[in-house]
Amino acid sequence: MDASDLPVSEQTVAELVDRFYDRIRADARLGPLFSEAIPDWDGHLKIMRDFWSAVLLRTTRYSGCVMSPHFGLRLESGDFERWLESFRPSAHEALPSEAAARAIVVAEAVSDRLRQAFERRACATATGG
Repeated sequence: MDASDLPVSEQTVAELVDRFYDRIRADARLGPLFSEAIPDWDGHLKIMRDFWSAVLLRTTRYSGCVMSPHFGLRLESGDFERWLESFRPSAHEALPSEAAARAIVVAEAVSDRLRQAFERRACATATGG
């Protein structure tokens, strides 16, 4: 049985999160930004497992705001694609193919919303608004 035949479980959700954040932490650009913003990695990983469990398993453990915690990061427009370049292979490695595709769609939507929010904030700051 290969990964595409396995069901999504809390274990596969945890594997997705762990693989993704291993990549982020090793990334020359994103690693320092995330390390600076996340003092409690264990707590952050728990929150991220709860988020992806809600997305993939329809659990109700995550009730936070996706957007606001990211505003403390000093991200630039190109960082969002870099983030996705770490997420996509993590999803394919950890999840069955249909679940990986669904997770990637969600990640791309979150990334797009965050990028737009960051761009609006930068524009408002630049224009004094």
